[in-house]
Parts: sequence; C-alpha cells; structure tokens
Amino acid sequence: MSVRHFRRLIADQTGTAAVEYGIIAMLIAVALAGTMLSLGNEVDTQYDTIATEYADANSPPG
Repeated sequence: MSVRHFRRLIADQTGTAAVEYGIIAMLIAVALAGTMLSLGNEVDTQYDTIATEYADANSPPG
C-alpha cells in the first residue's frame, strides 16, 4: 500500500454518516438493553413480593 493511497483512504469521507448513525443506534440499543434488564429485575422482585403476601394472606392461621 503506497503512502498516496493511504492518504487518499484517510481523506475519504464517504460513508461516515452511516457509520455515525450505526454507532448511535448501537449505543441506544445497549442503553435500552440495560434499562430492560434493570426494569425486569425490579418487576420480578415486585411479583415475588406480591406472591409472598398472597400466600401469607391465604394460609391457615396458626
């Protein structure tokens, strides 16, 4: 690879917008995945609490 070819390759700006949009989309996807995992754990904890309260309320006294 010649120096001239390398300089021309570095100066080429075609496709940069697509790459930038791809990076932004990836960051949004990672943020959404993290949010969904966190939210999913919270919902799971709430359902467990409700199930425990329901089981305690319906158990025979004693």
